[in-house]
Amino acid sequence: IAISCLTELGCQPEVYKDGSIGVNYQGENFHLEFGGRYARIWDPMWAGVKGEDPDMPQIKEAMNATNFNFGATVVMTAPDEDGDIGLHIRRDIMLHPACPDNVLILKAVLYSFFDTKKQLRLNFLQKKSQQQQGKELRRPVGFTQSNE
Repeated sequence: IAISCLTELGCQPEVYKDGSIGVNYQGENFHLEFGGRYARIWDPMWAGVKGEDPDMPQIKEAMNATNFNFGATVVMTAPDEDGDIGLHIRRDIMLHPACPDNVLILKAVLYSFFDTKKQLRLNFLQKKSQQQQGKELRRPVGFTQSNE
C-alpha cells in the first residue's frame, strides 16, 4: 500500500532488504518501517545540535511544547562520542487496503512533518525571546557608591 501511495504521489520509493522503505519527498528523506498495517514514518537526522550548546534548555522546552500538539513527534538521540545530538521526527499511521484515502492521508502526514519543524522553530524562537526579556528585566547586580 505504501509503495503504491508514494508512487502515486510522484515519488520513487526504495525498498530495503529489511522491508523498510526510503523515499525523498519535497526535498526531505523519509524512512518508513512497518508492523502489520501500521507504518512508522521517520524524518531522520534532519538537524543536529551539540550537547553543550548553550541553547539546549530552550531547544528541549521547544521540543516539549511542539510534542504537545497532535501529530508528528520530535525525537532526539543521546549524544554521540563527539557530543552531537540528532533531531528526528516520527509519526505512526495505519494504511488499510479498504481505505480509499490512503494516498491523501499519507500526503497529509508527510506534510505534517514540515509543519512540525516550523512549529519547533517558532517555539524555540519564543523560548529564546522569553529568556532574553527575562534578562533585560533583571535588576543589575551590585551598586555603585558615591565618594562625596
